[in-house]
Amino acid sequence: MRSLGGGGGPLGAAAGATGGRRRRGPPPPAAAAKPPPATMLWRAAAERTALASAASEARRPRPTRPAPAAAGRQADGDGAEDAGEAEGGESEAEFEGPLPELSEARHIIVQPGFSDAASDLRAVFDERFGDPRKPLREHFLWHYWYVENQYTLHRTQAAAYFPKALYKRLESDLIAYGERVLGCRAITPVWMSYYVDGCAQELHCDSFHGPFAFVLSLTHWEERAFTGGETMILKPATLDFWSGFQPGRGLELGDLVELVPPRFNQLTLFDPRLPHGVRPVHGTRDPMKSRLVLHGWFTEPSPFIEGGLEPEAAVEALNEALDAIFEEFEALPAVLGTLTVRIDVRGADGGVDGVAFLADTLVVRPGQVITDDEGEPLPDSAARAAVQHAVRDGLAAARFPACAGGDTRVTYPFVFE
Repeated sequence: MRSLGGGGGPLGAAAGATGGRRRRGPPPPAAAAKPPPATMLWRAAAERTALASAASEARRPRPTRPAPAAAGRQADGDGAEDAGEAEGGESEAEFEGPLPELSEARHIIVQPGFSDAASDLRAVFDERFGDPRKPLREHFLWHYWYVENQYTLHRTQAAAYFPKALYKRLESDLIAYGERVLGCRAITPVWMSYYVDGCAQELHCDSFHGPFAFVLSLTHWEERAFTGGETMILKPATLDFWSGFQPGRGLELGDLVELVPPRFNQLTLFDPRLPHGVRPVHGTRDPMKSRLVLHGWFTEPSPFIEGGLEPEAAVEALNEALDAIFEEFEALPAVLGTLTVRIDVRGADGGVDGVAFLADTLVVRPGQVITDDEGEPLPDSAARAAVQHAVRDGLAAARFPACAGGDTRVTYPFVFE
């Protein structure tokens, strides 16, 4: 997989910063906030979709936009008559209501059976701890990390602990996944940690390391000799607690926190902006029976290309599409997070066959007023949908050079800060 370039080249300039990073200033005060143009959230999408259909030989059906139940609206003939006819002879009544979301926010991704190297990595650990009376150099690589009321665990750098070739297998699997699914071209140095009785991580945030955190488990979870040890992540609804508060409903741990058991060879990805930690481990003091995990962060969101087109040939067409998309972003509500997409380009004529959403951690920046063209309030999902449609329709309309070498796949991360 080849990178399409960083912030110094034309692609970076179009994206606003390295690898599609989009920076925004603080939102205006709520009293001065203005809702985005209603057409951006509602009917203008019909025109964008028509443009996308024309660019891809009209192979994408245009979805209808049902009215939001909360607003009590219904698409009817009167609305269509007032709006007139949309392009292609279709009535705008088909597009009444807020845009549907094209991708659900996924702040946690669980990938079982991640790496063929997992069993070999575990075997190295077991061999070195198998005879506690046999002194080995690797025994002295461990750091007992204790921060009162925050961190208690044993950790080491995986690159220093494992044979070089085995660590490279692990690193290659992680980087390939990051490029293919997340649009990230690097990882931080990988930690390995084991948790025995009394070990835990209290809730914390560490999003400054990268847009996605990961935990790859080497724990024999089904045969564990301890309680606790799950990765715990505060649910988004907990962070927005009062907006959904119901006085008559009781809440328990599972309603407030997502618990992810670290099953063997399972890769758990999560949004490190969400407060997270590790539930206290109680029971065994034996490292061989401990919670054993590899962990770190995916970093450097960057565009990637696979297939026939050379990066230089794809940049101009991609930048042209991005210019229009970023211009539209300026009129939409501000969002925060990462939206990674995959663009499938036909080699025969350079048209776009499809735009797929791979990773989505977008949240709407608080303090904004989001309404429709009649001043009725809209949910945050309408703002997320508007951003997604701007991305999908703008990229679907792109025209790349034809390529005799075959089809091409481009992965592009949009990062909003």
